[in-house]
Formats: sequence, structure tokens, C-alpha cells
Amino acid sequence: MRLSADPRHAAPHAAPHAATAVRGRGDRRPAAPPRKRRARLALAALLPLLALAMALPPTAGMAQQREADMVLRIAAVVNDDIISVYDVEARTDLLVASSGMPDTADMRGRIRDQVLRALIDETLKLQEAERLGQSVSDENMAEAIRQVEQQNGIPPGGFEAFIETSGVDRGTAMRQIRAEVAWVKAVQALFRERITISDEQVDIVMDRLKAAQGKPEHLVREIYLPVDNPADEARVRENAARLVSQIRDGAGFAPLARQFSQSPSAANGGSLGWVRQGELDTTLEQALLDMRPGTVSDPIRTVGGFHILALADRRRTAVPDPDNARLTLSQLAMPARGPNALSAGTREEIKTVVRETVETCDDLNALAEEMEVPNSGPVGTVPVARLDGPMRDILTGLGENEASDPIRTPGGELIVMVCSREVPGGMPTAEAVRQRLFEERLDTLANRHLRTLRQQALIDVRI
Repeated sequence: MRLSADPRHAAPHAAPHAATAVRGRGDRRPAAPPRKRRARLALAALLPLLALAMALPPTAGMAQQREADMVLRIAAVVNDDIISVYDVEARTDLLVASSGMPDTADMRGRIRDQVLRALIDETLKLQEAERLGQSVSDENMAEAIRQVEQQNGIPPGGFEAFIETSGVDRGTAMRQIRAEVAWVKAVQALFRERITISDEQVDIVMDRLKAAQGKPEHLVREIYLPVDNPADEARVRENAARLVSQIRDGAGFAPLARQFSQSPSAANGGSLGWVRQGELDTTLEQALLDMRPGTVSDPIRTVGGFHILALADRRRTAVPDPDNARLTLSQLAMPARGPNALSAGTREEIKTVVRETVETCDDLNALAEEMEVPNSGPVGTVPVARLDGPMRDILTGLGENEASDPIRTPGGELIVMVCSREVPGGMPTAEAVRQRLFEERLDTLANRHLRTLRQQALIDVRI
């Protein structure tokens, strides 16, 4: 971010409190403005604050002068962007307010390195998003704030009130949210089209999940701290141990995950939801089996780094119960009587079209719309328990996106298709498994890219 005054005192023309893409070692980014010119811009942004501090009476100006001093002191330089001591203190205020950690000098000293590391990564993410032309819209921010409210137990629309009552700097809270959104968009732009999940990969996971039915599943949150360089091993382990200590002393897991975790689950406060056996690294699965609900693990070393797990609950994966399944259906009616009656020849033509061209419910719905026949198209979701007779047997025997043979009805004929099937206690769909594998692959590429950005960047830590 550019060096800027506290947003509560900055002049209207001061530089925005946001990171700007610059050129680092080995990068092909557009060249940054000359350093002398940037220094003049940064000094210009500080002049209103200095003038204000000089104009205030000694007592009234003491707090403002302390803030000015913190803004002037540089905590780190990331490429050509500056992180001030004020930025570090403001982010620490936010973390303390949201996590429930004690606001003591000792606690602040213990988490300062973690906060600064998070700010450095955040700056790199903002720089990369700007380099790729990924802007964050007001709608993006509004949706992200709604998620923050849900994850932190803040009433809907209560984010601004939380900021005001907690006394934290609004700018630092908004910057963190903006960086998360910008990074997601940057990673999607870079890697989405490069990831392909094969049917074979999906089948392997599905087979593993089938083998785990009836075994324990866990309600889990995680914090993931990568080890990018073997030389960082001890430092990352120490940071992980410090986080575990803070959580066991009463700090909130979700705010710490959102602040420090390098996993996609960080945006959801570290929540992984219910995890079945076979979905996690075997080292993590064994750790979960050894834990009691309501406890937090010690740091767990895996190939990529250290994990901290919080086990909220445990249950047995239920055996699928097809009788209580819910089916999402579409249908195509072919009336033989009434004002919309179709001739026998037309009905046969439609059956041929369905057999030869209809592969999904979308195809069937499009054909129904084209025919403009009443009672055709999406039906909605129907519990199997409410079906009886031949229709129940037909629908329970169909696979997803499989059309039935024509069914005779009092008014003509009917073709039905099962669009999706939700079976309590059952397996996730192949599409859900494919999406999870995609997200895991995207996560791996994102962490690798952030590591590359760190290696190429010019980072000068001064505190």
C-alpha cells in the first residue's frame, strides 16, 4: 500500500489506502513510477496530517501526533509499497477485537510478526490483482461483508456498527476484505482454464468415499500455514504453536483462520464442514480420529506445511436411505385429447427426438418450451416417500439425467427425467466431488503462485 495518513484524518486528496502493482525481480509487470517521484507523493499525503498535528493544542494533539509518528515509521517495504507501523497496529486492533484475545502489550508483541507477515502477503495479493486488471466492485464487497457478518455472528447489516463499537480502523478492515476478494479473482483468472479434472480422478475419490460409509466423519475447522522454504520451518512451527496457544486461551478460531490461514477455507473462517474419511490427507485424518470433539490439535506437519485442526463434532456416516431420497424432476407431456392434443404421428416424432437428442434435463426443458405444451418442463423436487405405484418404481429406477420410456396416462403420454437425486446419508454426487477436486487443485496453484510472488518481490522488513 502507499504510505498514507490515518483515513480518519487524511485530506480528501490523499493517496488511497490500497496496494499498487509494481515491478519485482523477475516479473514482467509495468514499471513503477520513479522512486523519487513516489517519495514526493507519499510526503505530500503526509503534509496535511503533520500540519494538523502542529495546529492542535499540545494535549489535544498528543494522540494525533502518536498516530502521525506511527504512520511515518516504516514496518516493511514490499516492492515499492510501504506498510507502516500504524498499519500493523490497526490490523492488530482488528484481530484482537474480532478474536477475543486479551489486548495486552505482551499479546501484541507475540502476534506482531504474524500480523506483519499477513500484511505482506496481502500487499502482494493486491499488487498481483492490479497487475492482472482484476478490480473489486461494490457488489463484490457487499457480498464479502455479508459473509464476514455470518462467520463472526454479526447481525445482518451490522458490520459498520461492529467497526464503530469496537474502535478499530475501518480502512484496515475493508482493505483485508478487498484483498481476499481481489486474490480470489486473480487466481481464477490465472488458473481456472488450466485445470482439468478427469472422470478417472472423480471415480477414485468416489470409490474411496464408498469404502468409508459407516465410518466416522468429522465437523472440522482448519488453519493452514505453508512452509515455502526449508529455512522457514522453525519460524512457521513457532507461529503455529503460538496460534494454538491463543486459541486454547480463548481466542476465536474463525477470526484467526481468516487472518492467518493460507487455505481457501480461510474465507469461511476455516470451516471445512463435515469431512468424510478419505477426503483429507491421511496424517490429518489420523489426527482427527485421536481428537475429542471440542478440542484443538497441536500443529500437524504435512508435505506442504503446518495444519491446526478444531474438531467440533463427530458422527457416523449414515448408510444411504433411498426411500427418503428427494428427486428433482422435469417432464414432457404429450396429450392425446383436449385443445392441446397431439396426433399419434407427432407424438412418435417427439419420442424419436427425445431418444436421439435429449441428454439432460435442460434439453428436455428446452423441448417442452418449444412445444408450448401445458404441464411440461421443470416439476421441482419430490420426496420419494410421497410417490406410490408404478410412478415410484419408474422414478427410483432412473439415473440422473436419464429419460423414462413414455408412460401412458389417462390423457395421453408422459416422459419424465430425474435431474438430481439427494439421498440422506448417501454419497456426494460426482459433480460435487469434481468441484471439490477443482478447488483443491486451484488452492495448490494459488499457494504456489503466492510463494513465487514472495520470492520475486523486494521485501525489506524494518521492525
